[in-house]
Amino acid sequence: MEAIWQAVKEVIKHQLSEATFDLWVEPLQAESGPGGELVLSCPNPFALRWVQAHYLKLIRQLLETALNCSLPVHLKLLTAPVRPPVPVPVSQPSLPLVSGKTGGRRFNRAFTFDQFVVGASNRLAYQASQALARNDTFYNRILFLTSGPGLGKSHLSQAVGNFVTKSVAGKQVLYITAENFANEMVSALKNGRMSNFKERFRQDCDILLLEEVQFLSGKEKIQAEVCYTLDTLMGQNKRLVFTSCYLPGEIGLLSQELRSRLTGGLITPIGPPDFPTRVNILDNKAKRRGVQVSVKILEYLAEYIDEDVRRLESALDCLVARSTLLNEPFSQRLAQEVLQDLQTVDTRLNTPDIQKIVSDYYGVSLPDLLGRSRQKRLVRARQMALYFCRIYTEKTMVELGRLFQRSHASVVHALQTLERNRKTQPRVAQELQLLEEKLAQSKVRSRARTSSNLRTDA
Repeated sequence: MEAIWQAVKEVIKHQLSEATFDLWVEPLQAESGPGGELVLSCPNPFALRWVQAHYLKLIRQLLETALNCSLPVHLKLLTAPVRPPVPVPVSQPSLPLVSGKTGGRRFNRAFTFDQFVVGASNRLAYQASQALARNDTFYNRILFLTSGPGLGKSHLSQAVGNFVTKSVAGKQVLYITAENFANEMVSALKNGRMSNFKERFRQDCDILLLEEVQFLSGKEKIQAEVCYTLDTLMGQNKRLVFTSCYLPGEIGLLSQELRSRLTGGLITPIGPPDFPTRVNILDNKAKRRGVQVSVKILEYLAEYIDEDVRRLESALDCLVARSTLLNEPFSQRLAQEVLQDLQTVDTRLNTPDIQKIVSDYYGVSLPDLLGRSRQKRLVRARQMALYFCRIYTEKTMVELGRLFQRSHASVVHALQTLERNRKTQPRVAQELQLLEEKLAQSKVRSRARTSSNLRTDA
């Protein structure tokens, strides 16, 4: 097993910067697990979490592609002597991630309005969330927050809950994902507890925070129950907050009744933060972590990470970790290594890249791909390109329509058709898998280009 791990390390060494490899990969110790799997021992819990989040997928991929080996890979913590717990002073404050109790899931106490960095792309959503939380005059007391991953819709949703529970006594806030709502309903049906389920959601709830409503797509009975619940709450002038990665009109297989209720209030998209907002986000999070990082370094990080707030936070955490573990001051060199690290792990493909890869796979030209021909092969290629652009670029349906010279309705229809065909036609599912592999290989190749650009800028 050690020989296999050494072979993987030789390959991965050429895909990471030297400092990144020495910090995260070199310390891992390999052994054979009870089922013959590769077990990698990490020196500390922080390293285990970081490797799991940023390198485990890459290691598994390299085993398959470089060594032609489908060996399972697991992580564990290096066995260390157990130390007695350090007494905690009574006056020590609790951690900010310890959350308050709600009627459903727990929401994060750190997700408050005070800790939300406002910019041009999220100002409307921020002010609308505050207005609903204060119970100001509001559009039917309904708010629909929509954005790509990591842009703050969950932060604002939970900020409403935190504000209400702290400022208004006796208000019951029910915070739950659409998936959990569906699971609880199925459990209630199986166990004959539907009356308790309905009472909880319709009577014992003053504010409903329902996250990720796109999960309801295709679930007709669940959608009907959601409609009944929303009708009851709206009839009692209760407040409702919905979140989704999609606009209501973009969610396929959604009943007209539920779509109408989701659009009954104010819909507030949240876009990617602009450069000044990204710098402010990094500065705000650095201060809350008790570290001082120069504006020049923060601007350097913000220049390259331009879409996802979570990635901004991850970059800052990685910078702090490097500085702490290597006992070095913050510097642009450390920031450069962080960017090489993050860009290597998750290099985004853009629309032209995807269009070219799909066109080459089906043997069609780009003008034909964007054209009006209804030839079966061209239609399939068009659907595939739209599908992967939606996944990799996180563009809205309207933006995809513009890039593919199609109407919004045409884009929605193409994606819904492909989603239906992949479940019923094995050939379509196979083509999706093959294209996914080609796109993954393209991402690996683009890592080297990104690292080269970073070194040039530095």
